[in-house]
Amino acid sequence: MSKKEFMTEKHLKQRTTFRILGPTVLGIGILCSFIAAIDLFTLSPFEEPKYFWLFFIGFPLLAIGFYICSLGFGATIVKYQSREIAPIAKDTINYLANETKDGIETIAEAVQKGKSTVVEAKLCNHCKELNKIDAKFCNECGNPL
Repeated sequence: MSKKEFMTEKHLKQRTTFRILGPTVLGIGILCSFIAAIDLFTLSPFEEPKYFWLFFIGFPLLAIGFYICSLGFGATIVKYQSREIAPIAKDTINYLANETKDGIETIAEAVQKGKSTVVEAKLCNHCKELNKIDAKFCNECGNPL
């Protein structure tokens, strides 16, 4: 599936809308919060703030603006992050492969030579206890195997 088939005209229009609307809502939220903060921190002693209510508008607008921006710019952000993370992940995987190579080779040799331990056991039909392969009676309940 090519990018053109995946990105429909409707999707591109919505993304453009989110890329305009998100920063606008975010900017209004910042402005409201900034005005409320200036009003709060420039008060004289015993003076009541006049624009404290703008915090109740600004903070939700900040959250909504960030969310809308993530819808509009999400693909760009993820592409950037993947380009940053991929080389580190590659180095980590190569390091782990090199550092565990000897241990894995030892295990592989043991399995090839038949040195792996296999325990054979009989399962009791009555109590479901595992017993030695040559046992005639269950060690747990005493029933015949």
